[in-house]
Amino acid sequence: MKRYFIIIPVIIATLFTTACSNSRRDEIEARKAALKHKQDSSLQAAQQELAVVDSTLEAVKAEYEQKKKEVEAHKAALQATEEELTNLTLLRMHRDSLQVQWNALGAKIKYIRMKSQDSHNDQ
Repeated sequence: MKRYFIIIPVIIATLFTTACSNSRRDEIEARKAALKHKQDSSLQAAQQELAVVDSTLEAVKAEYEQKKKEVEAHKAALQATEEELTNLTLLRMHRDSLQVQWNALGAKIKYIRMKSQDSHNDQ
């Protein structure tokens, strides 16, 4: 009878430990899958945003270059108005802002890819 009091708790402890370790492994695998999903969705969203910013940046750059030529011609003829100069400055600021946003998104995409590669190599 004393044997049963010792054997039964040992069996229960073994079963409990096995169940807990499987549960932990399942949780780890679920977290890894969630991380991969998060990285993939973040990467896709950043790439889509970069595409929009890139097309807008190209349009603003072209507009800026055209306006700059016009303003330079007016400056040479001493006919540049304050409004033209202000609009050119605002357009340049908008172009620079888009360029910074483009650079930040590029760095974000590079970072996500690097982290995704790191987590892939860890497995």
